[in-house]
Amino acid sequence: MVQQPRPLRTSPCRRPRQFLMAAMTALGLAASGEAEIITQLERAPSGHLLTQVQIGTNGPYTFVLDTGASNTAIIQPVAETLGFSSVWQDYDDVQSLTALFSAERFELQDVRVADLPAISLNTVVIPVDDTETQPVAGLLGADAIPATHYRIDFANASLVLDAPPPEHADGQVGAQNLLFGRVELARGLRDVRVMIDSGSAQTLVNDRLRTQLRDRIGGYTVNIHGVESRVARDPGAESRPVRLSNLRLGGLCLNWIIALRADLDIFEALEWNEVPAMVIGMDVLQYATVTVDREAGTFEISASDEDDACPGGRAAPRAREHANRR
Repeated sequence: MVQQPRPLRTSPCRRPRQFLMAAMTALGLAASGEAEIITQLERAPSGHLLTQVQIGTNGPYTFVLDTGASNTAIIQPVAETLGFSSVWQDYDDVQSLTALFSAERFELQDVRVADLPAISLNTVVIPVDDTETQPVAGLLGADAIPATHYRIDFANASLVLDAPPPEHADGQVGAQNLLFGRVELARGLRDVRVMIDSGSAQTLVNDRLRTQLRDRIGGYTVNIHGVESRVARDPGAESRPVRLSNLRLGGLCLNWIIALRADLDIFEALEWNEVPAMVIGMDVLQYATVTVDREAGTFEISASDEDDACPGGRAAPRAREHANRR
């Protein structure tokens, strides 16, 4: 946690930046071996998973479960009702999908996520325009999950603490508890780097990957906004749709999805500009279950429904389409 005042701009090489991947336009470790603790989540119209958070005697507030956020974030108007005052004495560099920016920090005590035990969190304060209606109070990051082993069943909207460890190592848990892996696609693309980001409604691909794909779709563009864009009135990063065929991610196999190609700052921050890479969003994760073992530094991703499982558990994808996979 950051305790001492620091200059307004600091070099990212002197300390790790915090990562906040979600777009707001859509949101101490427990001992292993104990009984599972199941928390049921809500599903937003955007597909994001939501949970209710009580902070002291205040709340409940609605937060987005965001696997792409290393630290929990709270929007400034809500933070101010809890005693936050903007003086720029305690802050960090924060990486969103679209930009690196400076954000203040605010210590929250007695934070209770659903029925889980109370914890303290040193949160990132997101500056937003308090004249606009905000759909959520913040992003629930990796620091708010108090377990060494946990499972997120995206299809059934549940978070399970003290779950059994994963049977397969489909990816790695990064230094800030972010989830990184590899994905296979049609036409021999077998080493595409991915980050698992439940804060993103849609899967995003970089330019290097798009140049290797033939299934490109024209006709419209979409603007992608990071958490910092709302207050800055930033028009966002322009993106175009691209079709991903025969996607295999761990034990999850999908016939095809429509992703968005965008030149995002996050790819540069991860040093992925020169390799095919993507951010896996809720359009894919809605069919998945992710099991994390922080102690071993690995995670497993499986199909929540056996119809979406790869043949033989982890083999080449089979052709199967869902009506809502356009």
